[in-house]
Amino acid sequence: MVQGFEKRTCHRFEIPNASLMYKRIGFFFPKKYENSIRLYNISKGGLSFACDEEIKKGKTIIVKLFIPNEESLELLAKVCWQRDSSDGYSLATGVAYLPFGKGYNMNPPESLDRLRELDKKYVKNR
Repeated sequence: MVQGFEKRTCHRFEIPNASLMYKRIGFFFPKKYENSIRLYNISKGGLSFACDEEIKKGKTIIVKLFIPNEESLELLAKVCWQRDSSDGYSLATGVAYLPFGKGYNMNPPESLDRLRELDKKYVKNR
């Protein structure tokens, strides 16, 4: 990374008391969601969360966000990184959403609209 250059173009923000569940995609993986886990932060481009298991970089997962007083939101995402979290018990995991559109393996455009609404509501200091 070039000094002083930030790859992210979207503001990261926290949503108090938000959580998520995820499930892997694939023939050998269960089709159910894992237990609800802590959401660290989110943006219009991706999110990070606490995870109890190792997931290979590049794997596609489905995340289901639970935001207080709002309808849940499901998104297709690709794992970008994992590292030990500050609590020492879980792995901090970062994912980037798959593209938004109407095609195969895309997130619905309405999901991007919801993320924009959350961004407006929770991002401070614009």
